[in-house]
Amino acid sequence: MRKLNVAATVIAAVILAAALPQAASAAPQIAAGASLAVPSVTDPNPAPPVDDFVRPEPPATRAKSEYTYVSAPLAGTMKTTLVTVQLADKSAAATDAAIPMDAAKASIGASKNYWRSATSGRVDITLVETRTLHKSAARSTQSPGAIADIVTAELGWKQDPYTALVLFVPGAYLNNGAAGMTYSNGNIGGRIVMPQNSRLTTPVLAHEFGHALGMDHANSLQCGSGVSDVATGPFAGFADSTCTIRPYGDNVDLMGISHFDHMPVISASFWEMGRFGNGDEIANLGTVSSPRNVTLRPWAGSGANRAAKFTDPKSGEVYYLELRAPVGYDSVIAQNGNRGVKITQQGGGNSSILLPPNTRPFAGYYSNTQAWQAGQTFTTHAGTKVSITSVSNTAATVTIRPPGAPAVGYAETVAITRTGDKAVLNVGGWAYDSAKSSESSPVHVYVTTPAGVRTGYALTADQPRADVNKVMGVTGNHGFSRAFNLTAAGVYRVCVYALGSVETTDLGCRSLTLQGSAPPAGFLDSLSLVKANGVTVLRAIGWSYDPGTPTASIPVHIYVTDPAGRTTSRAITANKSRPDVSLVMGVTGGHGFSTDIPVTAGGQYKVCAYGLAVSRFTQGNSLLGCKTVTPQTTPAPLGYLDSAVPKTDARTATVTVSGWALDTGTPAASIPVHLYVTGPDGTTKSSAHTANQVRDDVNQVMGSTGKHGYRVAVPVRKPGSYRICAYGLAVSPFPLGNSLLGCQTVTVTATPAPVGYLDSARVQLGGTGSAIIASGWGLDPGMAGTSIPVHLYVTYPDGTTKGTAYVANRVRADVNSIFQVPGNHGYKVSIPVVKRGTYTVCAWGLGVAGLSAGNTQFGCLRTTY
Repeated sequence: MRKLNVAATVIAAVILAAALPQAASAAPQIAAGASLAVPSVTDPNPAPPVDDFVRPEPPATRAKSEYTYVSAPLAGTMKTTLVTVQLADKSAAATDAAIPMDAAKASIGASKNYWRSATSGRVDITLVETRTLHKSAARSTQSPGAIADIVTAELGWKQDPYTALVLFVPGAYLNNGAAGMTYSNGNIGGRIVMPQNSRLTTPVLAHEFGHALGMDHANSLQCGSGVSDVATGPFAGFADSTCTIRPYGDNVDLMGISHFDHMPVISASFWEMGRFGNGDEIANLGTVSSPRNVTLRPWAGSGANRAAKFTDPKSGEVYYLELRAPVGYDSVIAQNGNRGVKITQQGGGNSSILLPPNTRPFAGYYSNTQAWQAGQTFTTHAGTKVSITSVSNTAATVTIRPPGAPAVGYAETVAITRTGDKAVLNVGGWAYDSAKSSESSPVHVYVTTPAGVRTGYALTADQPRADVNKVMGVTGNHGFSRAFNLTAAGVYRVCVYALGSVETTDLGCRSLTLQGSAPPAGFLDSLSLVKANGVTVLRAIGWSYDPGTPTASIPVHIYVTDPAGRTTSRAITANKSRPDVSLVMGVTGGHGFSTDIPVTAGGQYKVCAYGLAVSRFTQGNSLLGCKTVTPQTTPAPLGYLDSAVPKTDARTATVTVSGWALDTGTPAASIPVHLYVTGPDGTTKSSAHTANQVRDDVNQVMGSTGKHGYRVAVPVRKPGSYRICAYGLAVSPFPLGNSLLGCQTVTVTATPAPVGYLDSARVQLGGTGSAIIASGWGLDPGMAGTSIPVHLYVTYPDGTTKGTAYVANRVRADVNSIFQVPGNHGYKVSIPVVKRGTYTVCAWGLGVAGLSAGNTQFGCLRTTY
């Protein structure tokens, strides 16, 4: 039997009335799928007990029913007359400012969009007439019903099916505290009275049109016991005397308490009651006789079978399941605890009843825990269970199980046995499904290891158990057993469940301990700073062994936390001889360890050592100890890059880099200096040097001894800009890093190409043979004192060309005098010829400076033999 609306009075949610703040501007038109920000809403002051839906009692000759279905899907156009009313005690200007016609039309347009969406376009709301500032004899001091009657008579309006009269009157609320009222003669349609425009206007007007379409309120079950479902009482009310109906208690429904700006979707129970949508949105599961798995889609979305209803096999009551997710009209309302699976029933007088997870009274008008969440289970008062498996914004999965006898069983054996290095967990017992007592049923065993890992195992109770059959009066095989190999000592938690088609039975949980050998023994004896192969290191020394396997050399893990807080680890083996340990502990084998840890910076180092057990069953690993050492630091090196001077008058061009560097922690040492040279092409090359040249000035100023200067000629291969940076590298054990000594940028330019001349080329006849005598001079301005190579190319009468290399190393005082250069720069060459004809001789001077601009043709001459 469905719940009757037993509330004597109701508090209208749409009448949130009296204390809600109002917006001065017109309420926005809310289209389907709109998402608007909801302001913080505080609960209003108590409003007078008033219902916003008034409908005459049916004639005495008409039988009353608990609720009334719409006999056929709603279809038609609600012909609406919209009137802004100037009451007798209100001025026209004040009325027009309070209830602008455009804002009223916008609210009707939003209601039209909402109900067209809910009815798949079958119900429309259209304005057939509007009247602005109808001057009425009604006064603001009269009740909304009286105002409606007076204005209706003045207009000559009467209610026919699918007609509505919407009256807007001045005032923040109607004088009974309501934010809207509907009066209906029982047909589809009615008269709606609304106060002046506010942020409640659009949601309330859509709510009132819901009344005009035949729906009452979205209520909720409220019980002092908190129970989520309850049977009706033997005479009236509920079997649980703490339960009542909370009017407007469903605030995730348009027909419940109204919200600023937003219009949530009506519940599935209303949807079916009014024959809304296409008629295929709610899957009818019928009477549940076996477990059913159902997937729900967002109720405010679209598509068939997105909600479901089922009939309880014992009570015959019908329940509706829907997923309220932030989609469409629910985009703002279905949040937090109102996002999830909503469960409702049809109530008396075309109302609905919400069945939330907790029905205890809540303060104010709004609840944020009206939907069921994943992991929760709703149980009807007759015992049918609805388990919520998962909830997301796109789908929810639920399992419905009818009431019935639970599975039966007993976990007789839950024990650990150990033989040597093998241990086994044995689980055994019997179980059967009361609904299918002759069949072998599933059993689930969950084992939680000492490490906290929980694993489930599926068994079948299919082993013969004649004793069980005899005592319990059943047939079939119902015994089960399983052995699990164990790998670690510690506490195991074992839980066993008998699975039934109706209800699973917990056969109990037990905690068992697998005793293991003691954890490793040992100690981190010392942590000290030492020099190893010229490098300062931390040396950790200690010992460890596993009592369960005392002859084995076991792993030891070392964890090092450096001054920057970074922790690194290394694995070693305690396999060094420690006669003292063997003697005292009474063991054999190698159990000592020693490891060197590089020291990279000054500050505190923390070193911890752990001994790792190798026995199969042990109580765990052991901390062997932690120690700290703080090496004293020295400053980073001092120094300077004094100069970087290019030199191009050589066969290899260089930039000579000069400066000094010293490590104050080791002031007499000549320290490394690294040079980084970035060339014109952007590539950087490095080279390592030592500051080991005498710099008395540095020693005098710094008060140091030793050699600390550096002077390095860095080769360069091409002209352009070079950036040179020098770094001083510390040699002290614990410096605060290395130092940038400075950077300089120098520009290296190319030297000019050689200059010279081919003075003459003639054939000289001789008794032993003829030859071409070629002479001239050439020099490289970049290396003016050096005799440069000269290449002569002779083209013979037959067109062939042959080149010969010479050196311009003959005295040419005239060249030296004119160019003011030293050295020998002349050339005179004899080239034998045998064939008659014309010869062409060309001379080239080759540059010898490292950055010479190139070679130069000194000229060409022709001569005939």
